[in-house]
Amino acid sequence: MPPRQRVQVDLKRELAQPWQAGGEIVLICGSGKAASAQPLAGRLSPPAANAEEERARRAEHFALARRINFARKEEVNTRTLALPPEQIELLERFALADAGAVWLREVADDTLRLFNKGYLEYDHALWRRALKSGRMPNLSQLLTGRLSEAGQFAEDAEVFKFGAYAGTGALAQPGGIGLGDAGLRCHFPSSDELVDPHAILSHEFGHTRYGDPDSSSSLLGEARTVELYENPVRVRNGYEPRTLYFERTNQGKLEPGKGSLLDRLKILEREKGISISDQSKVDRYHCDCPDPLPVILDCEVRQRPGGDGIIDPYFEQSCKLNWKPDAIDALPGVKELLPRLK
Repeated sequence: MPPRQRVQVDLKRELAQPWQAGGEIVLICGSGKAASAQPLAGRLSPPAANAEEERARRAEHFALARRINFARKEEVNTRTLALPPEQIELLERFALADAGAVWLREVADDTLRLFNKGYLEYDHALWRRALKSGRMPNLSQLLTGRLSEAGQFAEDAEVFKFGAYAGTGALAQPGGIGLGDAGLRCHFPSSDELVDPHAILSHEFGHTRYGDPDSSSSLLGEARTVELYENPVRVRNGYEPRTLYFERTNQGKLEPGKGSLLDRLKILEREKGISISDQSKVDRYHCDCPDPLPVILDCEVRQRPGGDGIIDPYFEQSCKLNWKPDAIDALPGVKELLPRLK
């Protein structure tokens, strides 16, 4: 049976293993008479014997995801779109690759847990035929893709969802990943580094319940996500490690709102064991400014000099940030900004 509880994925360790998809998923009869026994699902313990077996296991995980985890229009929220064919093809390529096999294995284990609780509807006629013939179908063939009546009313029937939204890029929540229907850029706009789509998907998985759901709420969390979940995939796929994480805010107002740069700096300084003077995991990973895109060098966003040599970043859409100061008050211009931020 699948583990009762999820364990945070250690992607570096998993990628060092010979195979990533885990044991083969099989159906078995539950308790009761054979003619009326309910199906259960588990995994066989032996690892894949060869690449062909491993690929078959990865393909079954993708088939399960397509059956259970692909959101319909407005299923997650009113902005959710059905995945277009090109995004489905991207997810299939990802599922068959090493890092994707790790993540889709975790999604599949969630499906096994839901199925064994009776939360997923299955084809009863197909199951009866399987019992009679002794030939078990794949779980992806047995499931209908819908929650059972018990699952519809169960508070713990949490189904992970892939969906699309209008726009570019990708985003994640603990229980799902959204893909922009316009696709991914070829280069990161801030650094001109090449984008690895599989590494982007792995990065987003790092923000979900299979990684660290709280990692997107802080600067350090984003940097660690790049380090733990994105760069291992980039290196494995032949890309240079990503060295810069950049986020544009386009605030459109004078006072920064929730999650502003200053808020993040304060949170960062309060985190136990974290000092702004020693940010080896954060240095050069994140800058946060309104557009137009400024010049970035070693995570310093430099102001364009004005007549008096000073430009207010909130008025002139330019900003300056350097991760070297020892304290918040040492950041250039912070004291001048504080009255306006109250």
